[in-house]
Amino acid sequence: MNKTIGVLGCGWLGTPLAETLLASGHRVRGSTTREEKIDSLSEKGIEAFVLRLGDHEIEGNPEEFLKGLDCLVLNIPPGIRRDPKADFISRIRLMETYLQKAAIPHLVFVSSTSVYGTSQGSVTEADQPLPDSQTGEKLLVAEKILLGNKARITQILRPGGLIGADRHPVFTLSGRNINSDGSERVNLIRQEDLIGVLEALIANPDLSGTFNAVFPEHPSKREYYTKEATHFGIAPPVYTDNPAHLKGKKISCPAFKALGYSFAHSIWSSEI
Repeated sequence: MNKTIGVLGCGWLGTPLAETLLASGHRVRGSTTREEKIDSLSEKGIEAFVLRLGDHEIEGNPEEFLKGLDCLVLNIPPGIRRDPKADFISRIRLMETYLQKAAIPHLVFVSSTSVYGTSQGSVTEADQPLPDSQTGEKLLVAEKILLGNKARITQILRPGGLIGADRHPVFTLSGRNINSDGSERVNLIRQEDLIGVLEALIANPDLSGTFNAVFPEHPSKREYYTKEATHFGIAPPVYTDNPAHLKGKKISCPAFKALGYSFAHSIWSSEI
């Protein structure tokens, strides 16, 4: 069944998601904070809105954007590095008031695996998150606020580190001296798989709860980034200590069984 779907946050993830949903026959509204992006979004067939979510108000016309939506994908990161003064929790509380007024029946909130602490080891959706970063702490509070509304289906999606054709941390790490042994596990997901996961969530509006989204391979950072650098023909990062046993969090996704989704896009660039 075709739906009217809102994508609040048409950036690196939101724009290709909106395009995929359009190709599947859905009507899609998308938001951006930049006036200059309106034309490019409209040319793709997205009903484009300029919305700027502040601590105390939303600039633009959020009522019109939300009106009649069957599902909203809320894709707004905390942005702590970009704007340390931003009050992300206040923004989520404000957004929730608008969602309630619009009676949105189905919400997908894009959170992050940063809600799990680095020392938690192997975790699934059933484990209590113990964040050890400011970003993780704020996202966990945001999740609880949004899950508190029992009048709708709320799905929390926790993707791992995001990689894609034009986004890969190996280019930032290339040639750098890393002050560790590189034995921490990676928890990654490719853009195409994350879009597929979001499609599956949107197609299953009766399944509320939390869903991790991490490709089921967890090599060490040393192994992964060294091989990725070799693939791209760039200098690998240099780890200062001798490698030890694998450590750090390892995130699994058993809740995905209910969605019937299988990961299809390897985190290894040589296998694409």
